[in-house]
Amino acid sequence: MKPQGYGHGDVLIIPANVPVGAKKIDRRVLAHGETGHAHALVDDADVSVYEDDNGTLWLRVGKGGAGITHEEHGRHEIAPGEYRVGRQQEYDHFAEESRNVAD
Repeated sequence: MKPQGYGHGDVLIIPANVPVGAKKIDRRVLAHGETGHAHALVDDADVSVYEDDNGTLWLRVGKGGAGITHEEHGRHEIAPGEYRVGRQQEYDHFAEESRNVAD
């Protein structure tokens, strides 16, 4: 069964294969919100973080799963699998433009 996607405030974690050539990095914070809070992987998360040439983050979550925390959204668990980390978007019909969700 393919893992599901996750929304965590303004962060969107979508099932996708880590691309060939993405570099493994030592990073626990996936995104900072406008309030200064952070979406961060917990210390005991069974996860490897990768970054591609465009700066997109990718996760490879092992059998132990991975927790992600945020001061306003609490903790959520991510199932084993591979994921792309992005930002949730909203559409402003008056301005006729998309923008990242503010957190």
